[in-house]
Amino acid sequence: MAEKTYKSYRQQLRILRSRGMVVGKGVQGSRIMRILERENYYNVINGYKELFLSSKATASTDEMYKAGTTFDEVYALYNFDRELRNIYLKYLLKIENTFKSIIAHEFSAKYGHDNYLKTENFNISNERTIASAVKLIGDIQQEIARQMNKHHQVVTHYMTKHGYIPLWVLVNVLTFGKIENFYKCMKPADKIVIAKQFKLHPDELAKFMHMLALARNKCAHDERFYDIKFRERIHTKSIKNFSVLGIVRALDGSYTYGTNDAYAIAIMFSLLLSKTDLKEFISSMKTVFNKLEKQLHTISATDIMSIMGFDNNWTNLILLV
Repeated sequence: MAEKTYKSYRQQLRILRSRGMVVGKGVQGSRIMRILERENYYNVINGYKELFLSSKATASTDEMYKAGTTFDEVYALYNFDRELRNIYLKYLLKIENTFKSIIAHEFSAKYGHDNYLKTENFNISNERTIASAVKLIGDIQQEIARQMNKHHQVVTHYMTKHGYIPLWVLVNVLTFGKIENFYKCMKPADKIVIAKQFKLHPDELAKFMHMLALARNKCAHDERFYDIKFRERIHTKSIKNFSVLGIVRALDGSYTYGTNDAYAIAIMFSLLLSKTDLKEFISSMKTVFNKLEKQLHTISATDIMSIMGFDNNWTNLILLV
């Protein structure tokens, strides 16, 4: 097997051909080299080749591609994943904004404008929760200082003019992860008030927020997304009409997909987005799936959808609204 040393773009193309990939020469070869210059060989090939391999590399042999695999197919999957991230990120940001708005409104209505700096306004029922609340407040203070150092206009204005930043303003510079932690540190009774607005159990909302924050980070940092898998699983019994999705069950009764994958995030979308936004999401997904189907022949768009957790009934997401 070849050593991991620097290779020119022409050498990279020769390596791909030697491993069974169909890579055009002449004008086509030049086009592919320009793509690799722009996108990076590692990102395109190493990131998306796996489904196209007939055999993986061993200590003595190189990996080989399935017969007929073209560079354009691998690149199509790469571009599909980029489009997928953009679609998901659009709606993840909308949900993030909703979380921030509702939490800031409800918390401020009960505790006042400088509420988030007082440990007594959080769950401090034991040593662990006290430590979490103290850390949260410290993290918020650090973020305010960071934004001041960056001369964030709104943050600087409120701090210099009023000596504090209202929570409904501050949440705009807090990350999804910080908002997730904020919710986790709230008093149980306050969590119930927030969760009711989403028609979810407080613990399930916490799980949703955690999974959505992880998905948002993957999308925002351009990490491979289509095959995302979470350690946690959504609790299907808490979702009304979940059976309309027709998700297959294993012999032990558990769902075989749709609880810890990209489809699980789509299911959360159906519960957290407006009906208009959900319809737009479904339409966008149909478009990218159809586009991918036309670009693949060694594998199919159905193969990718299956990895994502999407089956033939996936458009039934609209029935969960």
